[in-house]
Amino acid sequence: MTNNSLYPVLIFDMDGVILDTERLVCRCWHELGEAYQLTDIDEVFLTTVGTTRKHTGEILCAQYGADFPQDTFNADISRLFHSIADVEGIPVKTGAREALAWASEQGFRIGLATSTRQVTAETELKHAGLYQYFDYILGGDRITRSKPFPDIYLTACHNMGIAPSDAFAIEDSYNGIRAASQAGMHPIMVPDILPPTEEMHQLCRTVLPDLTALPAFLQHTYTNECLTSNT
Repeated sequence: MTNNSLYPVLIFDMDGVILDTERLVCRCWHELGEAYQLTDIDEVFLTTVGTTRKHTGEILCAQYGADFPQDTFNADISRLFHSIADVEGIPVKTGAREALAWASEQGFRIGLATSTRQVTAETELKHAGLYQYFDYILGGDRITRSKPFPDIYLTACHNMGIAPSDAFAIEDSYNGIRAASQAGMHPIMVPDILPPTEEMHQLCRTVLPDLTALPAFLQHTYTNECLTSNT
């Protein structure tokens, strides 16, 4: 593959795609569940996957009542998450490091569109030794509407100077896939804690078992579409 590839831009989600953070966040919910009188923790948590802290707060209030202390809860989750991560570290998802290195070597421009706050995303990527692969990073605190709205992907594509139809979005969550699809991108699902559904198969260009399969998919897509465009 050369630098003039048909789809020169890859825009990744971070949590659950590049970094194995979702299970740790869910663990934090469980550890704080009794203090906040949470019920149906796993079910409620899964509805928040891929969304911003603000949108998570709205979901919490809808589930547990308008007076639920969402700001305090989110702050406590953040403190607990980082206290655990500082000791145990945050694992990199299978194939992520290799896929990013390969894409960079092949000349793909690489972006990140994450619901995590900008400064947190940049810090976590630096700690994981992955920051250097990204040409552009956009955090969820820099946009108004969270995934599943397409705003973050539309903004990322605009700022990278690329049409959404000329970019792949690599996601693990239903909210992220819906956002990328609404933006007019080519979603690729790499499932984490949410299994692919019929809706996801319909919205996605492909569903991959993990990021080790991404280079082969992109090579195959590039070859086939270049052949088609030249006929």
